[in-house]
Amino acid sequence: METRRLLLGDWNAWIRDPIDLLRALPVAGALGFAIGTDAHGALILGVAGAAAWAVRPVLLPRAYDLCVVLALTLQGWGEALGLYDSLHWFDSVVHFTVPLLGAPVLYIVLARLDVAPDPGDETHTRHYVGMGILTFALGGCVGALWEIVEFASDEWFGSELQESNADTVRDLMADCAARCAVPCCSSRGRATRGGRCAGSPARTASRRSTPRGPSSGRRRRRAGGPAGPAGSRRSGRSARP
Repeated sequence: METRRLLLGDWNAWIRDPIDLLRALPVAGALGFAIGTDAHGALILGVAGAAAWAVRPVLLPRAYDLCVVLALTLQGWGEALGLYDSLHWFDSVVHFTVPLLGAPVLYIVLARLDVAPDPGDETHTRHYVGMGILTFALGGCVGALWEIVEFASDEWFGSELQESNADTVRDLMADCAARCAVPCCSSRGRATRGGRCAGSPARTASRRSTPRGPSSGRRRRRAGGPAGPAGSRRSGRSARP
């Protein structure tokens, strides 16, 4: 197998590339925990593995696909192995890493839906600033919603996910620190499907239907083709006997 195919994939229909190997790790871990009669670990890794495989048909660009799989793997294995309890710093690492990897993917989804501009289209500095602000806001919204979920779980089910107000603030600070780095990652590239096909049909059609500038007419006139009244006169003289 040549190096390019080994790294970029298209191996077969079941395991496409190295990202699929990483995608299979939570599934294998869930089976291992199930065999070891650890229902909690099996459930957590099973959900993470199912989510990782669910995004595969979307055909995200490979870098963003890898981001999703890494975020789910970190979250799932950390919960299954009890790293949140045994390592006091692991929670902050997750709150920094998951928004860093996930917020650009949310932006790509919006670009696919033509809700946000595609970074691969013609853009200027002001557009990149807007992309950065939107991506930062997306990450902030997800982080705040997650804290609301933890609070609701503690109130309704007694899960004790939020240790204290200081813990919540530290989590939000880690989220914000990650989102400050996110715009640098999300303002490059194109929202294409895995680098294998073009962007959204609407954008492709609009680019094809955009009229060309006057230079194209000059090129046609130099080539002797009909362009305007002069071309019609020349064609009329050539048609006379």
